[in-house]
Amino acid sequence: MRFKPMRGCRRPVREQRYVYTLLENWNSLPQERKMELRGLVDAVAIDGTEARALWESLRGANSEAVAARTAVTVRRIYELRCRFYERVSIR
Repeated sequence: MRFKPMRGCRRPVREQRYVYTLLENWNSLPQERKMELRGLVDAVAIDGTEARALWESLRGANSEAVAARTAVTVRRIYELRCRFYERVSIR
């Protein structure tokens, strides 16, 4: 999966790229940072289905395929991704 900025997201493109890179390098992140990001997924989503759809999407799965598997619309997945990206702390 390659980086593609989200136009509707209020976070600047360079910060979106930073969040994307964090997720791409998931295995090398410290455990506390992983827990923080996973907790943020749960905080952004309304329920477990949305959290699972968001997580799959963030980890590189095709949003349309995720929508078909989880009954969460593609638009909602995009909204969740934007909200997640906007809330990740940049440090």
